[in-house]
Amino acid sequence: MTRIVIDYSPVHELVTSLFAYSDKKNQLHDLGNKWRKQVEKHLPDSFDDRLDELDLCDTISYLHLLILDSPAKHDITAFLEWLGGLGEGQIYEMLSPYLEDGIGMGLKAFRDRSLDILNTWQQACLISEEILNTLKISATRIEELSQTFSYTDLIDEATNGVVLDLEEDLEFILLIPAYHIKPLNRIDMMSDKLLVISYAADEQPPDKDTPTTQMLRMIKSLADEKRLILLHILADGPVTFTELQQKTKLSKSNLHYHLSLLKTAGLLRMHLKKQGEREKFSARPESFAALRDMLESYVFGLNKDQ
Repeated sequence: MTRIVIDYSPVHELVTSLFAYSDKKNQLHDLGNKWRKQVEKHLPDSFDDRLDELDLCDTISYLHLLILDSPAKHDITAFLEWLGGLGEGQIYEMLSPYLEDGIGMGLKAFRDRSLDILNTWQQACLISEEILNTLKISATRIEELSQTFSYTDLIDEATNGVVLDLEEDLEFILLIPAYHIKPLNRIDMMSDKLLVISYAADEQPPDKDTPTTQMLRMIKSLADEKRLILLHILADGPVTFTELQQKTKLSKSNLHYHLSLLKTAGLLRMHLKKQGEREKFSARPESFAALRDMLESYVFGLNKDQ
């Protein structure tokens, strides 16, 4: 039976924000380059080189797994003190259920480099209580849904369209609400048995006078002929990227761009297979009904007496 854990922690978000900073080529983050340049003002010149040594893309999920089992995960300073006090044997004991080939740099270097980077980063990137409250609300909502949803439906809901089409059930799935990478998700299939997902927490307080970010994303993604044609093709069922390229004659970069906008709007599903297999894409019909409801609620639900 698959074990699924929804885990909120400010330390998770500290690590996620670091990943968002490092993901400089990606132009789809809501916070964008303006946020990145603002944070850079508070970082030493050596920071990026030190960050490269940590090899965050390969080690970030191990950090999340350490945070998951840390007794100090509810406070960033306390967690960093706890991490600094861990011996190599303790780290191995905590991560051994998830390690297949080990961490290339070695556990001591992993701990020391992580500690160095996170200590510097937490002074430069301050995470507001408003952001943390958004993450708590999202974690609570997904936790409640987990009581009645299958884990595949739960992941589809949390990620706005990621579907697991696996031949065998996973043993463990870690779901982490994330703010700094939104509207994207970060998915790490660490093995055929373990999946770590940082999903975009997009909960917004209700405001009758302001359209939600999600509604605007959906409308924007539909305002293009090529993307409408893509959805028309995807309505017939899951197809691979290569098949889509053959049908649309779009370049790889152009197709990636259009699919990314549709994914972040929640208008298509990305079907994941086992490690190494290509994902497939399909339209997400319920999103169109949700958009209609959002539009009707916003346009006709305003207080006309004011």
